[in-house]
Amino acid sequence: MNTLSVTRRAAALAFAVALSACSSTPPEDRPSTQVAPGTQSRPILSADEAQNFVQARYFSSMNKDEASWSPSSIRIPQQPDFVVGAAGGQGVTHTSIQAAVDAAIAKHSSSRQYIAIQPGEYPGTVYIPASSGSVTLYGTTDNAADVKITMPLDSEIDVATWRRTVNPSGKYMPGKPAWYMFDSCQSRRSATVGIMCSAAVWSQNNGLQLQNLTIANTLGDSVDAGNHQAVALRTDGDKVQLNNVHLLGRQNTFFVTNSDVQNRLLDNRQTRTLVTNSYIEGDVDVVTGRGAVVFDNTDFRLVNSRTQEGYVFAPATLPNVFYGFLAVNSRFTAAGDNEALLGRAWDVEASENGYTAGQTSNGQVVIRDSVINEGFNTAKPWGDAAGSKRPFTGNTGAKDEKENVQRDLNDANANRLWEFNNRGVGSPVAGE
Repeated sequence: MNTLSVTRRAAALAFAVALSACSSTPPEDRPSTQVAPGTQSRPILSADEAQNFVQARYFSSMNKDEASWSPSSIRIPQQPDFVVGAAGGQGVTHTSIQAAVDAAIAKHSSSRQYIAIQPGEYPGTVYIPASSGSVTLYGTTDNAADVKITMPLDSEIDVATWRRTVNPSGKYMPGKPAWYMFDSCQSRRSATVGIMCSAAVWSQNNGLQLQNLTIANTLGDSVDAGNHQAVALRTDGDKVQLNNVHLLGRQNTFFVTNSDVQNRLLDNRQTRTLVTNSYIEGDVDVVTGRGAVVFDNTDFRLVNSRTQEGYVFAPATLPNVFYGFLAVNSRFTAAGDNEALLGRAWDVEASENGYTAGQTSNGQVVIRDSVINEGFNTAKPWGDAAGSKRPFTGNTGAKDEKENVQRDLNDANANRLWEFNNRGVGSPVAGE
């Protein structure tokens, strides 16, 4: 008997079994193949560089003497301050969310106000003003789909149409807390209301908390594939938290800004937001704006019914700010095959070819430790900038004599869109 041939056959069989087991492992469960520095079209962070991109860094203050924000889990009280639900329901204090918000703000309390929302669909906008105290809105069940705030709004409608759509029964009136927000939009002199006034829910409340609910801008496919911002949630406040929240829209589903009460984008303020255990859906620039936002255990889904080349992120991070959007332990899904994009910068101040390094916004994103499906472009997952249309420029730097990557991660002449340790069919990248 030839023992050598038997040994070889056994080894070959063992290798085949191992290979079969490996090939049957779902791509999202396999180790990441992303290697720094990546490519110019898909730059990858090294492990040392990735240590800079963690929640605490994103939640640092622009004031160097102020400690970073360290959010705790959202706490739900045994007895809320207000309850929204059907008339006559147990404990119901208001039948509309806006009425409950108005009542909470009108208390002028420095204590957090809790608004419980019973299951149901609540059509119409909700505006949550800046105030001395913070507000928590939460659904009374653990199912985010049980509470739905819905409104179809298009950035491209004229001001008169917007006014009739948003305020048909006069819920926004002089003397009410949210009047100044409504008035800033109805007083616009532009042909259309624009992105700044297209949100189903708009908050300027510092410390806002949302939990166990769905916010949907239901404009959907009623419009063409052109420019139709249809924001589900816009937040201007600092230290905002979302947990188990579903945001549904098409273009600019989640708009995170640093605007003031005059509804103007600022260049000296950084708002901070934490999103956990949530779901965000749209087709173009799904998450956009100037805030610092950390997404943990969040599902992002690109809906490709209006356009095949969608974008998840469109940050407009200020050039002097190092941290914009961070997605960790999350999942990115798009229909189709190798077409969708992870994002692009939004050079908000610049017209075509108007980007000025160090002066124009230079969007910052890191996607790490996440799963990306086959719908995303594996070779070129980042697009040219919105506004200036500057071509995407990755930063691969150079390696020193010890093979360590050396580069300035905030080089204003390059994009600040990065990945680290992602997996899934849409994540592989060679280390060339």
